[in-house]
Amino acid sequence: MRPGPPTKSTVEEVQFLAEVASQQRNAARWVIALALGLRQGEVLGLKWTDVDFDLGVLVVHRGWPQPRYQHRCDAPCGRKPGYCPQKVTIRRETKDTKSRAGRRPIGVPDELMKLLAQHCDEQNRERSLARDLWVDKGYAFTSATGEPLNPNIDHHKWNELLETAGLGDG
Repeated sequence: MRPGPPTKSTVEEVQFLAEVASQQRNAARWVIALALGLRQGEVLGLKWTDVDFDLGVLVVHRGWPQPRYQHRCDAPCGRKPGYCPQKVTIRRETKDTKSRAGRRPIGVPDELMKLLAQHCDEQNRERSLARDLWVDKGYAFTSATGEPLNPNIDHHKWNELLETAGLGDG
C-alpha cells in the first residue's frame, strides 16, 4: 500500500506527486515540468530536436498557446466555437517565447535524461502500434497517435493527477 500525501507543501509533496505521475501515460511530461520549473506551454511545445541527449541539455524556445477556434457550421449550432462540431483552429500550433529570457538552454540532470530516453522509447512503441494513424510532428509529448497534446485536456489531466495524489486541485 502506497503512503498518503504529505501534510505540508514540501519537496516531499513534489516527490510524491512525481511518484503518482510515474504511473500515468506521458509521465515524463509531469516530472520534467516539476523538476525544471517549465510552464505548461513550454513543455507541450518541446520537440525532440530541442533535446540533446549527449550534452544533457534541452532548449526552450517555443510555447504552446491555448487553442482558439472559429465556427465552420452552416447553421448556427448554438455552441461556443471550441465546442462546435465543425470548429477550425485559428491560432498557430506553437509560437516563439515572449522574450529572449524565455529562450534558454536548460541543463538536465542524468536521471531526468534517462527518463526522457525511456519516454522516447515508449513513444517509438506507440508510433509502431499506431502505424499509418501516427502524425509525426516531432513533439516530445503527444497523444497515442502522435498528435500534440491539447492544453485544455492537459490542464484537466493535471487536476486529475493532483486529485489522484490527494493534493487538492490545481
